[in-house]
Amino acid sequence: AASMFAINSLRGPLMFARQPLGNTAVAACSQCSWVWIPHGAFDTRRGTRSGFWKSAGQRLLCFGAGLGLGFRTQSTQQRQLGRCMPRLLSRAGMHSAAAATPPHDMILFRSERGPCIKTTVTSAAAWGGHTLVLFLQAHAEGVEGPLDLGENVAAVDRELEGAIQEFIEAEEFDAKEGTTKAMQFFGKGIKRVVLVGLGKKAEAVDWRLAGASAATQLKSMRGGSVGLACVHGDSIQPVVEGLILGLHSDQRFRGTKTPDKDKASKGPDSIELIGGSLSPDVTAADIEKAKAVADGVIFARELVNGAPNIVTPPNLASAAEDLATQLGLTAEILDEAQCEELGMGSFLAVGRASNLPSKLIHLTYSPEGGASRKVGIVGKGLTFDSGGYNIKAGAGSMIEMMKMDMGGSAATLGAAAAIARLKPKDVEVHFVIATCENMISGNPGALRPGDIITAMDGTTIEVNNTDAEGRLTLADALLYCQGKGVTEVVDIATLTGACMVALGQGISGMWSNSDNFACRLEEASKRAGEKLWRMPLEDSYFEGLKSDFADMKNTGPRFGGAITAALFLQKFVRKDISWAHLDIAGTAWAEKPKGVQPAAGGTGEMVRTLTALVVQG
Repeated sequence: AASMFAINSLRGPLMFARQPLGNTAVAACSQCSWVWIPHGAFDTRRGTRSGFWKSAGQRLLCFGAGLGLGFRTQSTQQRQLGRCMPRLLSRAGMHSAAAATPPHDMILFRSERGPCIKTTVTSAAAWGGHTLVLFLQAHAEGVEGPLDLGENVAAVDRELEGAIQEFIEAEEFDAKEGTTKAMQFFGKGIKRVVLVGLGKKAEAVDWRLAGASAATQLKSMRGGSVGLACVHGDSIQPVVEGLILGLHSDQRFRGTKTPDKDKASKGPDSIELIGGSLSPDVTAADIEKAKAVADGVIFARELVNGAPNIVTPPNLASAAEDLATQLGLTAEILDEAQCEELGMGSFLAVGRASNLPSKLIHLTYSPEGGASRKVGIVGKGLTFDSGGYNIKAGAGSMIEMMKMDMGGSAATLGAAAAIARLKPKDVEVHFVIATCENMISGNPGALRPGDIITAMDGTTIEVNNTDAEGRLTLADALLYCQGKGVTEVVDIATLTGACMVALGQGISGMWSNSDNFACRLEEASKRAGEKLWRMPLEDSYFEGLKSDFADMKNTGPRFGGAITAALFLQKFVRKDISWAHLDIAGTAWAEKPKGVQPAAGGTGEMVRTLTALVVQG
């Protein structure tokens, strides 16, 4: 049987003069040469079964101007004149090579990060490790005098002959929220004491911040043990999350010019939660929950930090498959041909200019015993956004930062990692990512301003700005996700600069068609220690998205851009689906350390909120 080469710019499928080898498909002429391709992965962009290019040294009858003579697949004797398109075919080869590239091991999910964490029933005063962390409450408003050390800290102070109280007074440590001080000891059982301020409100302590603040003093350690005193009950999970997140240091891409000592992992070897009243079983469960969530956040951070030549659409898809294999999720990766069969013209149009193939990632978490709830999480996955022909140019364009434009997909995969380890009951979760690059080229089908494209549900979209591409990918991803039977869906994206202008870099925007769903998301964000602000879905603003030629445009007027972006997405959500859109354009990246974020870079924002939404219902 003859192998077939099909390409949508050829006038009929072409086959060339002789039978190919058993596992090869014939491509076409490239610079007038036969090209045989051993086929492995399906080359989604042009329908070629291919793995890599190999010239067999034969000749195709080529008439110039891109014309060549071959045979129809129906009969090896029936000749067919078609276009050879050497540039296009070489691009198909590059697609195949990219698809065959193994994922970079630096972007794969890794669990069990950081120090070993356990509990001990030893009192703080009797503990004999290296560094003891003590948490102190600030004075309430209007109260003056020495800080109240509390029973546990006072016991340690007596053991250290009053050194802690003396240090507090000498350093004028006021226990303001997030502040820390460290003191060294010689000739004692412990070597160092770290004081962490909890702020004035005893009923509203931010324990994640307290853990992350302690980590700023512990990161310089090269091994050794740490004890955390005065931690109990509901504070255990957030303080451990904060510790792990605060200790995280991304050194993956340091090279030969960085000394080995600076690349080596830092921090303590072990951390013990100290307290005679701690229940070992309950505490161990809270520690495992904290590890699961923190590892998910760190996975998201590192995906965002990864360079765009490493975190490519094929590599992101491979990392998602690897995550699924590790944690027992179901993975389905759709290539471009499969997406085209489903009618995803909106998503595929964005990636046409890239020489890297687009991928649709679908991971599924299915609990034991079935599920009465089905939730969808859809993440924007632009691994690099040049802006397309509406190119990001000039000061403030942030083009050098556009590796972060897959922050939504990173949060989605981070939440998938956490949820898979927490194993919530009675809820099935579908994680969907449409990943591609937004580039510029002369490739056939490359997106141009003025193009009209068709989404999966038949909606036609006039593209008046190629730099508003994220919503085009999310439209088809949302439609695909709803096809899996979900009743609730959240999309998360670094979508608009307008949201950054409105809410800054510390608060994510939320739009929702359901008051109940929005309320649950707000509650989840508060439990998770992340900030959300609900924004309006003003129906009258959709007037700005109306097109003279298609069903709608992809951008509206300058003002209210974050709202019109949400309104655009809402058109691809069924009325019976509870939906929320999270815009993390301002929060996906930190320019400097703050809170639980120990360094500039990806934040993993909304991993904790999405996880809390799913796990706690």
